[in-house]
This record gives sequence, structure tokens and C-alpha cells, in this order.
Amino acid sequence: RFAPVKTTADLLALRSDAYIVTPEERLELAQERNGSPPEIVLDASRYKLVSGLDAAFPEGVPSLRACRRMEVRGPWVFEPGVVCEGEVVFVNEANTPATVRRGTYRDETVRA
Repeated sequence: RFAPVKTTADLLALRSDAYIVTPEERLELAQERNGSPPEIVLDASRYKLVSGLDAAFPEGVPSLRACRRMEVRGPWVFEPGVVCEGEVVFVNEANTPATVRRGTYRDETVRA
């Protein structure tokens, strides 16, 4: 079981491959997660509303199946095909969105 969606960070996790839809049409954590959802920290000034979340992930959310923690600070737009593994932090201190290019990001801080 999982907690109900309370924040856009919860929604991002649920939209990712960290969760699967069972044949009974239930949403459950993927087996690889070992019962633990990814910790997601989103910049509240940009991603508190679903519209901000949708703007950052217009073509789908990153793969979070192997991600322990993802943090997004500042304005970003994620390309399709982004994979986050371990602990990944995206930092953009500018007011204009930076792009997260497709690829795998593993235990790193990405700065715009």
C-alpha cells in the first residue's frame, strides 16, 4: 500500500516507473523498490501546482525505478528518456528553464 497523493512530488512518483499497475488495476510500488518509494523534493515555488509539474515534464517523467532521492531546484524541462539512479539533484538558479537531456544521471548534482 501507499499513502494517498498529497503533493506534486507524490504525483511525480506515481507517474513514474517506480510504480506499476497490477493485473487487478491496482497501483503498487515496483518490486525493485523493496517497499520504499523514491524520495522526491521539488522546488515549491515552481512545482507546487500540477501545472508547474506538467510544464517541467511535458513528455513524461523520468525513470525513478532505481532512484533513492531526486531533488529539483529552479526551472527545468525534462526531455523524454531521462533516467535517475541513486541520488540526483538538479539545480538551476536562473529564472529561465534549463533542459535536462535524455540520458542516465546517477548519484550526481546537475547544474544549469
